[in-house]
Amino acid sequence: MKINKIYVVNLNTDNDIIWQKLRDLNIEPTQCFILDAINGWDLVKGEIQSPYTYKTANWWKMDSNHSFYNRNITPGEIGCALSHYKCVEDAYNSGLDNVMILEEDFVSTNTFPTPQMFSELPDDWSMVYLARNAMNPENEIDVTNNVVNAGYSYNCHAYMLSRKGMEEVLNSKLLLNLVAIDEFYSAMNGTHDRKDAIEVFRGTGFKQYAFKENYVNQNSSIKGLTSLTESPTSINKKPEWLSDEIVAKAKEEVKNIKSFKSVMPKSKPKPVSVNAAVDTSSILNISDWDSWTKKYINPLLVSGEYDLITDEPAPHVYVFPLFTKAFCDELITLSEQFEWTTDRHEFYPTTDNLLSVLGMDKIYNKVVNDYIRPYAIDRFELDGKDWDKLTDESFIIKYPYDKQAHLGVHHDYSNITTLVNLNPGEFTGGGTYFPKYKCNVNPKEIGMATLHPGNITHKHGARPTTSGTRYVVVSFIKGGSHK
Repeated sequence: MKINKIYVVNLNTDNDIIWQKLRDLNIEPTQCFILDAINGWDLVKGEIQSPYTYKTANWWKMDSNHSFYNRNITPGEIGCALSHYKCVEDAYNSGLDNVMILEEDFVSTNTFPTPQMFSELPDDWSMVYLARNAMNPENEIDVTNNVVNAGYSYNCHAYMLSRKGMEEVLNSKLLLNLVAIDEFYSAMNGTHDRKDAIEVFRGTGFKQYAFKENYVNQNSSIKGLTSLTESPTSINKKPEWLSDEIVAKAKEEVKNIKSFKSVMPKSKPKPVSVNAAVDTSSILNISDWDSWTKKYINPLLVSGEYDLITDEPAPHVYVFPLFTKAFCDELITLSEQFEWTTDRHEFYPTTDNLLSVLGMDKIYNKVVNDYIRPYAIDRFELDGKDWDKLTDESFIIKYPYDKQAHLGVHHDYSNITTLVNLNPGEFTGGGTYFPKYKCNVNPKEIGMATLHPGNITHKHGARPTTSGTRYVVVSFIKGGSHK
């Protein structure tokens, strides 16, 4: 099944961190949108306005030994439920056939249901959990070896809805009887432990299923506090979540609390690498240049068979294999360990970093002279001593779809320019567009480089990234006498 779109409900996490986690989901690239969550605490205090008219379920609180039945819905639960509803409404109005909804503290297990597993979902499916906590697993009936009829379940940090399911949510009485989002889904399904909840919400034909394995985990935020969707810690099997007592105590210890599903400090998280498992030490070590070359330079380029490895999508625009996947992965990981700049270029600024900041400038200049220089001399038929030794200004750029996703048409301050695609397949859109030739160059293979003239004939721009984040390395290269 092709996932039409992923929504991540986010209130307190840096978007770059979320994009990094999305890259680890191990799924076919698709549209992604980070939704600004509704802060329930600000909402109930009147500091923000709700996009919906709603009423909390005045019947929810009851005499019970269950700690989540004997109290009213909390502000955190209000914000969480409305945020999920907003995702569903946007997806339905966009005409999507299905949608995945994640919460900001999701963590990939680096596995995902296969297309065959998705094909095992019954035709009437409204919702499928990608992870959950089953309250009464002994009462659930298998559909296949991979899919089960989901009963009363907690945890809504990772699930999917069909178009049928979206319509059923929007036609439900949720906004008139607001409860915690996971209570709502099980009541819609008719498998909640409370008959009064089923009577309010059932009747739309909502069908809830789950994969037997959890494919998306969840992080906790503050020691001593658990989120709605973590593993059970009480005899009622459901974690305590933003009860008035817990929140009041936390407010004394943590200032600027701002989260819809757990108590989290407002301070911005520290940046993390795209893939912490990637070792970046060897990419910085050229003590054995031959070994470095074998690991990081594409052997097709080393062979020198330039005619066989080159495409020319526009006049004097050459596309060729330069780096291996190992180089691209390690460079992206290395780049995310540094703060990005946005104001290095006066007229055409990008979100970038010089390779000198990463400690890669001398290494990359060696690549330019050992491998790009002979290739450029061959393609452009260059001669003279000016091309015996090249200088370069090289930098890594990222184009997140929701920030600076493109770059206007411009000339480069160079004799020749190279651009290396580091992560094709992990974003949509993008590419280098040459308006004179009406040509967009956007290689689909990792490590492919585009070589073109710099500051006279080949005006170009970066087409917008429409989902994900595009990473490239650009080099402004000059001959020896050019300053």
